[in-house]
Amino acid sequence: MSAPKQVAKRHKLERKRRRKQATRLRRERERPREEQGRWWLPAWLRPATAPPGLGLGVKMSRVLEDFVAPLADACEGRDDYERLFRLAVVAWNAALEPPGSGAAMIRQALEGLLQGESPWERQRCGQIVARLVARKLESFSQYERPVLGFDLIDLPDGGLYLTVASATYC
Repeated sequence: MSAPKQVAKRHKLERKRRRKQATRLRRERERPREEQGRWWLPAWLRPATAPPGLGLGVKMSRVLEDFVAPLADACEGRDDYERLFRLAVVAWNAALEPPGSGAAMIRQALEGLLQGESPWERQRCGQIVARLVARKLESFSQYERPVLGFDLIDLPDGGLYLTVASATYC
């Protein structure tokens, strides 16, 4: 298959995935709160009310994919996606911290992630993290679960599968 056809096919599959995600999120929001999360437990084991910030019923991998969606179009390969998700995890967790300690956490994490990179690259990544922190606070403030880690798995069809580990309670 030619390169333009591969790109078109990838974009088509990406649009289809985004439509499915949007439908899934819409259905999740429409479902009554008592039905969300822990649906696999018998009714007598389900908590009467969900603890604040738990965000039951929502997979953090989907949330993180939606979180980085505006920047994901610029990614071309696995390394780009992995770097984007690393920056996204730093921004996500920093946005959960009090304002003063979040900036220190970002600085420390970027020093570890960007060893050996040029000053221009460090500045660009810092701007991306700042943009992501603002996006988290503006559009994803209802999710208060910190991200502990993630893994990108290569699929046989050439795609990537994201798994995310997050804390249940803050």
